[in-house]
Amino acid sequence: MNHLRGPYQEGAETLLHGEFGAYPSKGSRYALSLTQTALHIQRLVPKPETDQRTVVPLAEVVGCHTLRSRVPADQAAYFSVYAYPLKKRKVAVGSGRGRQRAARTFQVDGADDYEKNRAVAEKWATAIKCLVLGILISSETDVAPGLLPRRRRLLLLLNPFGGRGLALQWCQTHVLPMITEADISFNLIQTERRNHAWELVKGINLAEWDGIVAISGDGLLYEVLNGLMARADWEEAIQMPVGILPCGSGNALAGAINCNAGLEQALGLELLLNCSVLLCHGAVAPLDLVAITTASGTRCFSCLSVAWGFVSDVDIESEKYRHMGAARFTLGTLVRLASLHTYRGRLSYLPAADATAHRPISRSITVAPNGRLPLQRLPLHRALSDMALCEERHTFRGAEPAPTPCPSPGSPPPSSASALPPPSFSFQPLLGEPPATGTGDARVLGPPDDLLVPLSQPVPGTWVTVEDEFVLVLAIYPSHLGADLYTAPFARFDDGLVHLCFIKAGISRAALVRLFLAMEKGSHFEQECPHLTHVPVRAFRLEPLTRKGILTVDGERVEYGPIQGQVHRGLARLVTGIDRLKIATG
Repeated sequence: MNHLRGPYQEGAETLLHGEFGAYPSKGSRYALSLTQTALHIQRLVPKPETDQRTVVPLAEVVGCHTLRSRVPADQAAYFSVYAYPLKKRKVAVGSGRGRQRAARTFQVDGADDYEKNRAVAEKWATAIKCLVLGILISSETDVAPGLLPRRRRLLLLLNPFGGRGLALQWCQTHVLPMITEADISFNLIQTERRNHAWELVKGINLAEWDGIVAISGDGLLYEVLNGLMARADWEEAIQMPVGILPCGSGNALAGAINCNAGLEQALGLELLLNCSVLLCHGAVAPLDLVAITTASGTRCFSCLSVAWGFVSDVDIESEKYRHMGAARFTLGTLVRLASLHTYRGRLSYLPAADATAHRPISRSITVAPNGRLPLQRLPLHRALSDMALCEERHTFRGAEPAPTPCPSPGSPPPSSASALPPPSFSFQPLLGEPPATGTGDARVLGPPDDLLVPLSQPVPGTWVTVEDEFVLVLAIYPSHLGADLYTAPFARFDDGLVHLCFIKAGISRAALVRLFLAMEKGSHFEQECPHLTHVPVRAFRLEPLTRKGILTVDGERVEYGPIQGQVHRGLARLVTGIDRLKIATG
């Protein structure tokens, strides 16, 4: 929460204004003003020494709940605002900056009648939740609970083995309490094997969900997207919003989401909390997918990258250091630099005529009892559902009796957690076994690749072909290759481009290191390295001419050989938290 002196932001419309007490009560009184972007809190009693206001940006707020005292004689109503403000970074990325929960509870006591006080509290809670979700209101709006969509229902898929194996612990301690404060209902399932998420997503009844969120690294989201595209109803299925809460090693897409929201680069728990806050805001944006075809005819859909050479070598060879988390890539890079390889290949592509290159082309289910979350005391089960508010997050532990959650009009009382059952899993028959490699399925449907010809045929004459010795070839679509690798600063989630980057042989180890160090800030193109080329393209083909090597799609190893891809603009939907193409909750 920020502290600002002086008047409110000039020109900001005040939507609501009121004077309230505080909980726990110490005689303090506050004047609250709500604008489109922030909650302004001015202490009135005791009188402050200076005219200092606390400003809570709504970008840091995840939810607001109304509550009632357990004392029958208490006619006051209460509302709590849950925020996760950023703290100042002291040392390095991910080391001294993060979000810490800051809840403020206000007492509505202007009337002698509880129902009148409850109506005021409900109005404030509704207005705050509307703004958090991007629902436009003004000072003329009749603010009522009917403005809000129903509670979102998210399917959370968690890989307990991703990264350093902290996904379950972090989810239990940080994610579930936060999304409960945001009024998000969920089913949490731990994946148990490769392609488990693919199987689940391919078979479930999607009508029961408002979004699917991968709590892992990028690999689990890859399975989710390809599961959606493998369905007979893929055209509708791929409109299902997907999200990612980073608990893996690379976390490239989460890094891009974090950057897209205007937040400073983050790693580890700091990045997870940033993405969790954005998830609570619920807005989605179009996401490009690239259809990839390999030599055997296998077709899959990629949302991150195709890599060959140095990048894919480090990615796969560093798997043995997975216990180190993101540091595995640093160690893997040092190992690969010690024995730098080059690869001969033929790279062909269809340039995007309306896009700018940044270098010219070189010449050559178990439900917890009573609906409670176990939080920090009990282990999560393989499948966990919560369809009611987390009571522990609304219990006051002060000297005074605690208020309890206030039910909305027409809703069941808090004790009736079972009144809203968890969604059932209605599995449709699978068309066949999932792909053994996790790299796609020849039966995957999807839009036709009208810019591509079969790999057995030469590329069209309008394409450009470069045959040379390469240190690396990288086809990337979002801005980040890793949470701390700002590889394509010019990329957007739905720009309809594949950003083709390649480095030719002849670059020194020192120059390569400088490029990757500069990539942390996205300044590597400013170095004007003669060996680095960037070309925005619509489609590409890579034909390795070196007998041995590693190819990866979204960090997953695929069969080695010719590979090609075409971008399909805005095919999927990604939860970004800031764009206003919101999740349709009907």
